[in-house]
Amino acid sequence: MKLSIQRNRVFLAAITALFILSSGLTDAMAANGIYVTPQQFGAKADGKADDTRAIAKAIQKASETNGVVYFPAGTYRTDEIELPAQITLKCEPTWSYRMPGRVVLIPAKEDQKSILDLSLAIGSTIYGISLDGRKMGENMHGIVTYDKKRDRTHEHTFRIDNCRIADFSGDGLHMVDFWAFTLRNSMCSNNGGDGCYLEGCDCWINDNIFIGNGKAGIGGDTWNSAVTAIGNRIEWNGQCGVRLCASIRFALVGNYIDRSFGPAIILDKGPNYHERIGREHTVLPCCITICGNNIVRSARNSEKGSDLDCQILLRNAAGVTITGNTFNVWKDDSSGGRATPSYGIVIENCSDCVITGNEMMAGAAVQLFLNKGGNGENVIIADNAGTA
Repeated sequence: MKLSIQRNRVFLAAITALFILSSGLTDAMAANGIYVTPQQFGAKADGKADDTRAIAKAIQKASETNGVVYFPAGTYRTDEIELPAQITLKCEPTWSYRMPGRVVLIPAKEDQKSILDLSLAIGSTIYGISLDGRKMGENMHGIVTYDKKRDRTHEHTFRIDNCRIADFSGDGLHMVDFWAFTLRNSMCSNNGGDGCYLEGCDCWINDNIFIGNGKAGIGGDTWNSAVTAIGNRIEWNGQCGVRLCASIRFALVGNYIDRSFGPAIILDKGPNYHERIGREHTVLPCCITICGNNIVRSARNSEKGSDLDCQILLRNAAGVTITGNTFNVWKDDSSGGRATPSYGIVIENCSDCVITGNEMMAGAAVQLFLNKGGNGENVIIADNAGTA
């Protein structure tokens, strides 16, 4: 009996301590400027009031001590917010494929460019938050970095973790002139452009979901370099799974790339005019590793028999290694539509490339390799197991 009473007392003491901590932690930490909420500065979080000023004030307060802005449950309407260095925006992630979760940031205006600007966010973290564009405006992005804005003496090294970035008319992430960042355990879905657009160098894109975006899951049209993308699920994207135009030293390893509407992977030269440097500058994709990926039923909407009716389109590239991947042809989830793609890999005008050791059993409906010509002598295609 005494033991039971002691256990009950310990249990009640623990519950009381948790209650005190939960009710007093915010005020105690807020007093030191470490932990603040937008509500302390007047945020309503009702999806109707404009909470831009309240969020900005909370961020300003947190920046004084490299602190944390914690978001209680609610829907926050906000204009574009510029995040400073070394602070954290945080909530508990409760989002899913179809639901944004308990904390959602939505646009306040049709004509804003984004919700979060990380151009100056050196060493900052965004954790657990949902950004929902609600298809507002024209080419509005979820999270951005802007050219010619950052401190060029420091790497960005910001972290985006356990976030959901969905339903923007532009890209989920539009990262221009970035220098080192991490995107992990997040979902970029149903955006009008790319799930994540890249133009810069040094980033890690690991364990994310890129689904239902209008263009690519991961895309880049001009120079990007030193990117590692591992363990992502990239599916049902409108243009392709991954688009690497003018990419250099890109590692695409261990991803599942499923039911892309075009090729799973496109490698091609970038546009001749480079906006960031303001002059003609053609870059070919080179020094790229594509290894250990599962590439399934690509080219859903491609014209049958066209160059885009393939798992991988490899064109105007150099120094590319494609090895250890698994290719498979199939239809929609309901077994409807045609079995795609017609071709496994379409290759043209490439040099110093190795395509070997891939498993291609039923890897294409018509032909595993379509060589369009123009390739250099040092293109090796050998020891790939399978039949169309």
